[in-house]
Amino acid sequence: QQEFKTLGMRLAQVDVWREDVRDITELTESKMDVYSLVNGLQIGFCLVLYTEGRLEIGTPGWLVWIYSLSVSGAFMFLLMSIWFAMNASVVAQGSSTRLLTQLVRPPIPSWESIEAMRTYATSYEGVNHRSMLRVPVLQTVSEGRHAGPGGLVGVSPASSPRAPSCPS
Repeated sequence: QQEFKTLGMRLAQVDVWREDVRDITELTESKMDVYSLVNGLQIGFCLVLYTEGRLEIGTPGWLVWIYSLSVSGAFMFLLMSIWFAMNASVVAQGSSTRLLTQLVRPPIPSWESIEAMRTYATSYEGVNHRSMLRVPVLQTVSEGRHAGPGGLVGVSPASSPRAPSCPS
């Protein structure tokens, strides 16, 4: 049973790690979605400025060039930021998949570990009749022991049965 508990704890630990990876990548993806939305709105504003935001008649030519250059530059930078946000979202998703499939894998016990956790009927047949027919709770109470948070209380470490070690 110790092996099963250890395996269960390892699986729970891996589940926490996998949840952390998912949370981090979802955070990145959601931020990139917000950036794309905001920058899409700003690109719309740039297009409105470029098409309907005309300067007054008689504006010097150099000022018209600066205005057109600044609106076009803003449009290009916003377009690039949307493109980078899409790529960052794709990279985050790909990295999440790679981390979950290659680095944070659930522990799969080896065949030897499974064999060590198994019990055979022959081990039960080798036990004496008194142990076969015992009631576990009554035996511990009659011996003056009780189960505490750390196991059996009232038993010296030398006389207590040793728990099987877990293969790592």
